[in-house]
Amino acid sequence: MLQKPKVTDLKAIPFFAKLETSVLEALSRCSYIKNFSAKEILYYEKDEDDYLYFIIEGGIKFYKVDRFDNEVFLYHLSSNRLVFDTAKFFDEHHFVCYANAEFTVDSKLLCLESRAFRKIMNSTPSLMKRVLQESFEAISRLQCIISRDVVFDGIAKVAHMINSDLEHFNRLKKHEIAYMLHIQPETLSRILKKLERNKIILIEKNCVIVQDYEALRKIYE
Repeated sequence: MLQKPKVTDLKAIPFFAKLETSVLEALSRCSYIKNFSAKEILYYEKDEDDYLYFIIEGGIKFYKVDRFDNEVFLYHLSSNRLVFDTAKFFDEHHFVCYANAEFTVDSKLLCLESRAFRKIMNSTPSLMKRVLQESFEAISRLQCIISRDVVFDGIAKVAHMINSDLEHFNRLKKHEIAYMLHIQPETLSRILKKLERNKIILIEKNCVIVQDYEALRKIYE
């Protein structure tokens, strides 16, 4: 079921909260709110899609599929994040999705028509600033992907994920973490035991508690 957002709905979202009422009214006219279920697909790679998405609640994983039909995990986005796709912000032509996007939990999204959003953004410096901030964070995620898959070994991957997103790490099952880090579940178990032996982390009721953040960072920095 689609819901047209009110100005008060947009005001409640930190990303849009400080925008003027006239801007929020314009954004409301070119958007809608939609609920999605866990495992539902937002879009597939190379789909044509002219909407921008903001995750109000929930989470989405982004992945590609190799020539052997294996999923290659890229990254995960949680609540209060803009799904940043450069083409939809700056390209005047064809909108093609760069990866597959699948919901990891039940989610609520704000869906914005790209062309209309771009016109509003170009005439609203404060909104442009927020979008640029999101673009820098998207670049940072890309750098993390390169480090994770090219530079980091197994223990560095685990240490980085624990330090950067402990809440998400503890919410996932071990095989899901292994999938995201491109390592085997058995390897993950060995690494966690090693970190615990070295008194860097403590594991209680299957949840990781960090005891030494400095030692954790030194593993991957």
